[in-house]
Amino acid sequence: MRVIIVDDEITSSQVLENLIQNYLPDLQILAICTKPAEAIEKLEQLRPDLVFMDIELPGMTGFDVLDKVQQKTFDIIFTTAHSQYGIKAIQFSAIDYLLKPIQIDELKDAVNRVKAHKSVDNPIERIKFLLENIQLLNNNNPFHRVALPTMEGLKFVNTQDIVRCTSSNNYTTVFMRNGEKILISRTLKDVEGIFGNQDFCRVHNSHLVNVSYIHKFLKGDVNAVVMSDGVEVEVSRRKKDELIRMLNL
Repeated sequence: MRVIIVDDEITSSQVLENLIQNYLPDLQILAICTKPAEAIEKLEQLRPDLVFMDIELPGMTGFDVLDKVQQKTFDIIFTTAHSQYGIKAIQFSAIDYLLKPIQIDELKDAVNRVKAHKSVDNPIERIKFLLENIQLLNNNNPFHRVALPTMEGLKFVNTQDIVRCTSSNNYTTVFMRNGEKILISRTLKDVEGIFGNQDFCRVHNSHLVNVSYIHKFLKGDVNAVVMSDGVEVEVSRRKKDELIRMLNL
């Protein structure tokens, strides 16, 4: 894949360049841009397959750069020094981000996810959805639509329509209010991170539930909740108190 790095911090871009050259030789670095205007020009001119974009750039954000690029035909992985503005919007758009200093295992995983969805997803769709969420964020409006990466491509759903999620190795099954089941290529830990502060509770290692769809809380030697779809989900002892707080019991 042909790659462009956009980062105003020379040291950070050099570290990423070295990691790519040493561990991901199938990636070809076309350019390293330190200024937003240069980045916009190179993205339009070179048409890369993948862009590593720093969120904070001189005078504008990486989101601003994306907004100004006409041909958004590339996949993108954001880089940032800390969890900051825009991270939730990035996650809701099924786009990866890497925290600096970048770890090689996390870099490889992010690139592998890009390769996996490249044949079924349209990067234009992801970026358009991201910019819509950033606009909502700028206007202090909440966003509830989330892009779920499935084997057939992105599936856009409202988080308020998700009843529960169940893990299976590196995959998660999302159970919708209408009875639909959606298998996505994300771990339950990833899903929990995305849906944080969205009325979801990790009640068990294998289960994340939307507390709005809990119909009963069953106390006993083994605690459990009965969901709106009739399924009984075990609640671990470690998560019991957190769930009770969320339910105001």
